[in-house]
Amino acid sequence: MEIPASQLVIADLNEVNLISFYECFCSLMREGYGQFPTQLQEYFLDHDYTLANFKVWIDRNFRKVILAINQENKVVGFLIGDHAYGGVCFISWFGLLKEYRLQGIGSQMLGKYIEYAHIRKAHLIELYTYNGASGFYEKHGFKLIGKREQGFFGQKNLIMNLKLRDFNINDII
Repeated sequence: MEIPASQLVIADLNEVNLISFYECFCSLMREGYGQFPTQLQEYFLDHDYTLANFKVWIDRNFRKVILAINQENKVVGFLIGDHAYGGVCFISWFGLLKEYRLQGIGSQMLGKYIEYAHIRKAHLIELYTYNGASGFYEKHGFKLIGKREQGFFGQKNLIMNLKLRDFNINDII
């Protein structure tokens, strides 16, 4: 079923949408996110990415979390990125429920993060992905800069960058 991207809201994570976001995050993680094995998926959810941890992220403005929210106020997708450090923004998690894929919604969320990176005066956005998702990033100008056969948690990583501009030390000091 095609859901017009115009019927969705792209917004930041906050306490009002936290539960809906966490339900979406857990659903996508258990779907087999990034080809992680089940044992690792459950480890993430039980230790690193608990609801309590996400609440702390909100309270401390720890990360930039961009959400896609449907007309029923249900979170259907998310992008979790770091704030700029040393001129680099890093995307660590990006997911969209199956029924919302291939409709431009992921592009909207990524576009919002790219805007944010510009505001933060980043010169580069970096991410790690896998073969099945690399084409999406290439479509948005990301370049493959390297591969790790056994990166984080033993997973094969494709390392991709999007250059926003040349590094300027005055942008970070």
